[in-house]
Amino acid sequence: MNTIKIQNNEQIETYIFDKYATLSDYALMQKVGGSTILCTICIDYENPTQEDFLPLSVQYIEKMYAIGKIPQGFIKKEGKPSESEILTSRLIDRSLRPLLPKDFPYPVQITLLVMSYDGKTDIYKDAMNLASICLFLSSVPTKNKQILNAVRILRYNDAIKICKFFNEIIDSNLDLFVSGIESGITMIEMQSLKTTKKKQCKTDTTIENNIISESCNIQQPNNNEDFNEISEEKLLECLAFAKEHIAKMSAVYTEQLAPFAKPKKDFVRQSKINTELKEKIETQYGKEIEERLQGLSKTERHTLLQLLIEEIATQHNLSKDIVAQHVYAIQREIMRSMILTKGLRLDGRTSTQIRDINIESNLLPYVHGSACFTRGQTQALVTCTLGSENDAQNKDCLVTQKKSAVIFHYNFPPFSVGEAFPITSSSRRELGHGNLALKAIESNIPNIPFTIRIVSEILQSNGSSSMASVCGATLAMLGAGIQMQNMVAGIAMGLIYESETNFVILSDIMGVEDFDGDMDFKVTGNEKGFSALQLDIKIGSLSEEILRASLQQAKEGLVHILSLMREVKIEPNYEILPQIESFAIPIGCMPDIIGQGGKVIRDIIAKFGVAIDLDKENHIVTLMANKQSARIGAKEYIFEILKKKEVRKELPYKIDEVYEGMVKKILDFGVFIELPQGGNGLLRINRINHETDTKNELEIGQSVSVKILNNTHGKIELDFA
Repeated sequence: MNTIKIQNNEQIETYIFDKYATLSDYALMQKVGGSTILCTICIDYENPTQEDFLPLSVQYIEKMYAIGKIPQGFIKKEGKPSESEILTSRLIDRSLRPLLPKDFPYPVQITLLVMSYDGKTDIYKDAMNLASICLFLSSVPTKNKQILNAVRILRYNDAIKICKFFNEIIDSNLDLFVSGIESGITMIEMQSLKTTKKKQCKTDTTIENNIISESCNIQQPNNNEDFNEISEEKLLECLAFAKEHIAKMSAVYTEQLAPFAKPKKDFVRQSKINTELKEKIETQYGKEIEERLQGLSKTERHTLLQLLIEEIATQHNLSKDIVAQHVYAIQREIMRSMILTKGLRLDGRTSTQIRDINIESNLLPYVHGSACFTRGQTQALVTCTLGSENDAQNKDCLVTQKKSAVIFHYNFPPFSVGEAFPITSSSRRELGHGNLALKAIESNIPNIPFTIRIVSEILQSNGSSSMASVCGATLAMLGAGIQMQNMVAGIAMGLIYESETNFVILSDIMGVEDFDGDMDFKVTGNEKGFSALQLDIKIGSLSEEILRASLQQAKEGLVHILSLMREVKIEPNYEILPQIESFAIPIGCMPDIIGQGGKVIRDIIAKFGVAIDLDKENHIVTLMANKQSARIGAKEYIFEILKKKEVRKELPYKIDEVYEGMVKKILDFGVFIELPQGGNGLLRINRINHETDTKNELEIGQSVSVKILNNTHGKIELDFA
């Protein structure tokens, strides 16, 4: 067993070798503070894959025993991966995948088990670094000479800081997660954050029957909230800060851990492309392939290429699959050459040109808010549904157990790309795209007493469907009467790279430009700055020059898209929107609304069909109803309950005064006596037994002479006079 200790941002990281899971190709345990993660890597060298993709799989798993909890549910065992686990697995996969040779044929499985968590450390960053170190030390022949690592950058006003403990994000207006090697960046995940937690809604206060009523105006954002986008210059400053730390830790990790690396596995690089056959097809059919690629839609291009592939296969007596591989290789070269030498793309656009955009607002009549955003051949139908605060989604993971009031679901059905498959459960890609779209809009949604569910149905796709979802979400919320502080749009940027002096940045990329290009850079925001970013690259790393140029070009595209979005006439249908109102009640009155065992509040909900949220700490009642009449009726009903309590409080009975009352109700604990000036008093059982042999001697309707013992908050206690 070997143990290495490394200091990273004032934290000591301990790495334990050759002790746990030793049958793996490589296994490494990491301890940071009270958190412990075990990473294992296994490679199937006996069954190389024949597929065209890199067979890398990353699985990040959080064990509930890590925080001393027993999993919920009947079987009390961890089940399918949570959204947090899937997103973390994707985060790690996106950073590590470019490090492996594209033609590496052996399946690689990276597994990370979070076995202890102290509630403080940035477990996602630690898992990222551990996986990278383990891959570097394994027998997998990675391309990097130093160890890739990640850092999370926070920003407080103008102060930039490296995140040490995860809860430091609460006060930050930026969450920037960056991974890289030496001084280069390989992956970015960024979100601008709201920093203040003010009152939930802007209120107009009135006094009605001595009750303070506050009616929420949900159409206007709260001016007291701190909405944020980050400017290009400030973002680049934060990225430079991240790069400096990454370069430092790359050197430290490599120096201290490289001696523990295993010998790298040699493998035969077998290209599926036959050079002679490729040259032959290119010579005979190159011009025809180029003609069939240009100026056509995705479907037309695919159809014409398939016809040509069948023709070549028939004429030369070749397998259709082999011909297709070579034709698509030629297509890739043609596409890249056209962009680099002619400045033209397959659909005839320039590098900065955005496809035609068409927008429909509130096309679904009984949906709270809806929008159909079409950009070229990509089409997203996005809906917005408003619910009560009780509809908020629980996020139960090791790091946080908070509720989310904004939910974003992204659906990518097979028919969106013309595939004949049934719709199944959400994929990792769908969860990742939905999470990115949520990050894009979240910082500009005002804190309102609603749960907002946004669903993006991708009806057709030819690149940039997640960014179309961001645009559609903004429009759908406006259609539901929710005014964002700033409208947000999204754009996907691409890159064709040959060298630092020969590259072209592409705005609004198509699917083929993503597949055969060198970068997928999703950028969201507005004129003020950027709200979220997601960067994945296929080259070694991204220079500052290319990154700066990409951000500038993306900003221009966002401004163009927003100008078209603002031209759309949006008219919310307030007849179908839920009604919501919050009002304060006097201290001590909440039990009267709840009733014994919750009977009163259940009766209100059943009678008026409303949802009721009770803020007992601030004495606020929030009503939510689908109809205005239901909201008003429920509010008036509650006022009547409180009025009766006020009447009880004002009953003019003084201690030691004697009255002639009438027995109204006989219970086990005492008898209620109706008093002559209104209200009832309680004659407890112990006083009845003191004066009589049994309470059964009293009968309902019987006249009794009683004395006032106590009159507090409308509750009157009696004794026999």
